Amino acid sequence: MLGMLTCPNCHGRRWHLSSIVAACRYEGVTVELIKRFKYGRDRTLAPVLGQLLSGAMNDPRLVDKRFDAIVSVPLHLLREREREFNQSALLALMLGKQLGCCVKNLLRRTRATAPQAGLDRMERMQNLEGAFEVRKPPLEGGSLLLVDDVTTTGATLDACAAVLMEAGATEVSAVVVARG
Repeated sequence: MLGMLTCPNCHGRRWHLSSIVAACRYEGVTVELIKRFKYGRDRTLAPVLGQLLSGAMNDPRLVDKRFDAIVSVPLHLLREREREFNQSALLALMLGKQLGCCVKNLLRRTRATAPQAGLDRMERMQNLEGAFEVRKPPLEGGSLLLVDDVTTTGATLDACAAVLMEAGATEVSAVVVARG
């Protein structure tokens, strides 16, 4: 099936993503930039982080792909109110401008979940079960690029890709600023 990635670290678990590409590792100055952006509400860092995402598009897994839309990982409404913005949505807009690709608000987080930090791989996957839905199913096919700030195990990205594929997307790839 197109759009399914097999992860060698996941004991044979099949993923709904074609690929996950990170612009850089979650270490050093990258950690500080993302924390200032995400938790310090420093939106002036969005263009800088957007440039990093744009550079990641040169990865061989993405360079020749054409995407019908860019989709951000949603926050639950309560978390978005707390932060005052969705960092992934802002990054998706930055990337959309740079690539000349439309950004669509296709996903909704249906319930508040525990923060993924501190959970192991299995706990992360269980934490996200049923946490996302597509706003306007069904999709009429299409290749989508999912955007987030950080990935560790890929559980959040895969949960989003699963509902997008179930709603009719033909392929979902993901790009993030950093991989932890």
